[in-house]
Amino acid sequence: MASIVAFVLVWPIAQAALVARFGVDPWEFFGWSMYALPAARVQVRVDVERAGQIQPLRAMGEARRRIRTYARRRSALGALAQWDALAREIMAADPAIDAVVIVTRRIALDRATSRLVAHDERHRYERAAAVGGAGA
Repeated sequence: MASIVAFVLVWPIAQAALVARFGVDPWEFFGWSMYALPAARVQVRVDVERAGQIQPLRAMGEARRRIRTYARRRSALGALAQWDALAREIMAADPAIDAVVIVTRRIALDRATSRLVAHDERHRYERAAAVGGAGA
């Protein structure tokens, strides 16, 4: 019984640390951070580079489903969600792609101004990295 009480006392602090450090959705994992922050939603855009030209990926079918799944995972897990597997799958589907750029946009509350602001992250994965094993 004491371990349950200890867990109930410690978990909200641990969950708040996950939210602060990794951008985990405050509405996930049974914490109390949800009462202080809006739910984190992440938008994902995928661009591809072919012959030096960067253009948005026109994803259909399975690729579109995988991008949506990644967006949900990224919304819930924040920076803990891995992006390189998605980039490898997109690159494997089309040998003409030289690089994949995954842009994630998270809308968050700016406490200083009390406004919602967009935070963009860009992850670039090049074909050479796919062969060598490490993403950029």
